[in-house]
Amino acid sequence: MKTIQFFGLLTVCGGFIISCGSEPTDEVLIETTMTDIGLDTAAFLTNLKALESRIDNSLDMPKEKDLKEAITAFQDFAAIFPEDPKAPDYLLKASDISLTTEQPQMSVALLEQIIEKFPNYRRIEDVKYNRASHLDFELRDTTLAKEAYQGFIEEYPNSPLVNDCKSRIENIRYSADELAEKFMRELELNGGLDQ
Repeated sequence: MKTIQFFGLLTVCGGFIISCGSEPTDEVLIETTMTDIGLDTAAFLTNLKALESRIDNSLDMPKEKDLKEAITAFQDFAAIFPEDPKAPDYLLKASDISLTTEQPQMSVALLEQIIEKFPNYRRIEDVKYNRASHLDFELRDTTLAKEAYQGFIEEYPNSPLVNDCKSRIENIRYSADELAEKFMRELELNGGLDQ
């Protein structure tokens, strides 16, 4: 709920600042917006780095509290600094963490946000493939997954992932476990396990 309120306030403040007639630079606009909503840029970025460090340097699985906080903080960064080249990276990290914390719907929504807002992102091909894969394996929305795989094939015909997409379209009715069983049966029938 706090995130929704934060984004609402950010939108209202941002719209007010933009409509004031003068043409502030993006940096001034961000600083002014953050000041208006009471956000200290330096403190936000320091806390974000500390959170990343806790997650990256954890010997075991990071704490669930840190993972949930990271999902929100990474989305906040992308919302506050949409022009920063790291914004889509943070959304991709939030998507990965969402998948790890068993929130596949959120993971797909974050990938869709990257596709929509950052179409020139250097890793957009991976993002689109991951979206198709998550729709397929995690959400089991075979209709949308097929469409996403087909769209990927059309957009990236020379990608090394095209064969995977074609295979998944052909075998979409199988879950990952069923597909592994099918593969093992085919290996046994073809004498692949004895060699």
